[in-house]
Amino acid sequence: MQGSKQFKQALLEGLLLGLRKRGVAASSDIMSFHERKRAIKVAADAALVNARGADATRWSRTMLADSELGHRRRNWGGKVSVKLIRERVLRRRRGHRQKLGTVGSAAVLARAMVRKQTRVLRGIVPGGEGLDDECTLLGETLDYAVCLKAQVDVMQLLVRALQAKNP
Repeated sequence: MQGSKQFKQALLEGLLLGLRKRGVAASSDIMSFHERKRAIKVAADAALVNARGADATRWSRTMLADSELGHRRRNWGGKVSVKLIRERVLRRRRGHRQKLGTVGSAAVLARAMVRKQTRVLRGIVPGGEGLDDECTLLGETLDYAVCLKAQVDVMQLLVRALQAKNP
């Protein structure tokens, strides 16, 4: 990854351009709270992907694809098919059956905990569902966490700068 200062600079530039493009600052009276919140999130995500590089990691490619898919959905009227929602619900239900009366050794319980935590981690990191290798998943997670920390730092810097300008 680039130097932290260079990355944060690119992230700040992308965020400011994205906010200007979406008219967040200029049209604060016109936009509702939720519209403004969504526009800020989209701008922050786009800036993060652009600063990191769209082809650099799986999570950045996934975020880019999700943003393009969301853009297409908005152009189509924003409707999600009932079939897609059913598939999501069924996927969630599949792995949640508990076995009754099973007592296992510490190693079996530890493996089960690791599998569960790995599943949770796959759900947190964009694109993590498609990763089969735990080492790759951990690398993607680390990179994603570092980038999110930089994003938070940049957004806090922006808030402090705006508060100093308008006390």
